[in-house]
Amino acid sequence: MLRGSETSLAFDCCPDTGKLLEAEETKLEPGMIERVSPKIGDVHVVNNAFSDRPSISIHVYGANIGAVRRHVFSLETGEPSLFISGYTSTNVPNIWDRSQENTPA
Repeated sequence: MLRGSETSLAFDCCPDTGKLLEAEETKLEPGMIERVSPKIGDVHVVNNAFSDRPSISIHVYGANIGAVRRHVFSLETGEPSLFISGYTSTNVPNIWDRSQENTPA
């Protein structure tokens, strides 16, 4: 966490229903680090802890985030939906961008 503060709410998957269950919430302050991965848990929601000012956090990924297949999850069913982030830079071309691979034709 660089500036401000944010909350990170982790989710666990119910083995019986597949539904996502709220787990631990962490409040991150400047200088704090949170790790997520498929091995230690990576389903989470991050929010700015302040309603009246911005917060700044730095996210470091272990792969080309514009090409990695990731998922968002339905809170009600736990059902995953595949997406690839892609990039928004119009100045630097990304020859590895695979974000359109899952776009319906």
